[in-house]
Amino acid sequence: MNRILSKLLAFALATSMLFVLPSKGNDVSDGFPVADFTFEVDGYNVTFNASMSYDSDGFIVNYTWDFGDGSIGYGEVIKHEYAEEGIYEVWLTVTDNESKTNSTFKAVCIDLTPPLTEYQLLPPSPTGKNGWYVSKVKIELFAYDELSGVKYTYYSINDGGWMKYTGAIYLEEDGNYTIKYYSIDNYLNQEEEKSFGIKLDMDKPYTICNISQSSYNGWYDDILLISLEAYDNLSGVENLYYRIDGGIYEKYVENLTLYEGRHVLEYFAMDKAGNAERLNRKEINIDKTPPEVTISPHKGFYIFGRKIISSDITFIIGNITIVAECSDNLAGVKEVEFYIDGIYKANSSSPPYEWLWDEFSLGSHEIKVIVYDKAGNKAIKTEDVVAINPKWI
Repeated sequence: MNRILSKLLAFALATSMLFVLPSKGNDVSDGFPVADFTFEVDGYNVTFNASMSYDSDGFIVNYTWDFGDGSIGYGEVIKHEYAEEGIYEVWLTVTDNESKTNSTFKAVCIDLTPPLTEYQLLPPSPTGKNGWYVSKVKIELFAYDELSGVKYTYYSINDGGWMKYTGAIYLEEDGNYTIKYYSIDNYLNQEEEKSFGIKLDMDKPYTICNISQSSYNGWYDDILLISLEAYDNLSGVENLYYRIDGGIYEKYVENLTLYEGRHVLEYFAMDKAGNAERLNRKEINIDKTPPEVTISPHKGFYIFGRKIISSDITFIIGNITIVAECSDNLAGVKEVEFYIDGIYKANSSSPPYEWLWDEFSLGSHEIKVIVYDKAGNKAIKTEDVVAINPKWI
C-alpha cells in the first residue's frame, strides 16, 4: 500500500468514514457488474457480505475476496479470522455471467487494544520536600492509539464526576489530590482506569507565642516562661526554630525561660512540604528590680529649704522643696508620688522629681516618696522630720 493510500486509510478510520475505491477500470454503463459489500467486525472475526453487488444486464457468478493478509476467499457472504490486529485492505472482485469483472475495496480495522494514556506534570517533580509541591501544578494528558485512534479521554479529581479532557488541568489550591484517567478509542476499546497522586501545600505554617504573664507599658516585671506553638493546615509542622538575642538558631523542644534584661526572640516554623514561616521577631523586656531613690531633706537642719548643718534628725523651719533623686537601669522611671503623713500631695513624671512643701506644720511628720518604673515596680522611701511652718492654709 503506497503512502498516499495509507494516509487515506488512516483518515477514513479516524473520522469514522467509509472509504471505498471506485470500480477498478470498468464502466458499469457498458454492462459491467457493480462490486459493493458490507462487513461486521467481532474481535478477530469479520463477516463480509457482498449482497449489495449487482449486475444490471445479467447476474454475478463469482465473488472473490482478497482479505489483505495474504488470504483469499470465495462466496457472497463469508467469514474470515485475522491472526493479528491491523488495518487491512479488503478487495472484492465480482464476475458476471459474461465474464465481466469489477472490483472495490474497503479498509477493515482489527483493533482490540485500548489506547494508552500518559500524564505530564509541570513542574515535572515535587518542588518541596517529602513529595510535596509548593507551587501550582499543571497536568496534561496524552493519549495514543495506533489503529482506530483516540476518541475521548476522561479524568476525575478526588472521586468527583468524570469529565472529558479538553486541555490542561491546573491545581491551584492546597490539598491531597488523586487524579484518575482513562481513554477510549474509535472502536470503543476502553483503557483500564489509572491514577496518580499530587500533594500540594503552598500555605506557610504559623506560630503562636505564649508568654506567662501580661506586660505593662511593654515591660514584664518577672522571670518569664515562653511557649511556642506551631501549626500547619495540611502537610504538618516539621520543625520550629528559635534564637534569643542574635544567637544560634535551635530547634524548639520545651518552654523557654527569660530573665531580667532586654531581649529579642526570633522564631519561625517549617512544614513537611518545605514551606518556611516568615521570621517572627519579638522584643521582650523584663525589669523586676525596683528603682533606686534617695530623698531630701535628710538628716540635717533646714531653714526655708537650705541645709544649715547635718544632724541625726531632720528639722525643718519654713517651707522646703522635697526632692527625689531616683534612677532605674532598665524600664526607666515613670513617675514619683509625694505623701505627707500618708496623704497624697503631688506627683512628678519628669525630672527633676520634686515638690514644694509649703503648708502649716508644727511637730513630727513623715515624708514619703513612692517611685514607679515603667514595668510597674515601685520603690518607697520615707523620712521622719520635725517641721515648723507658721503658714496657715
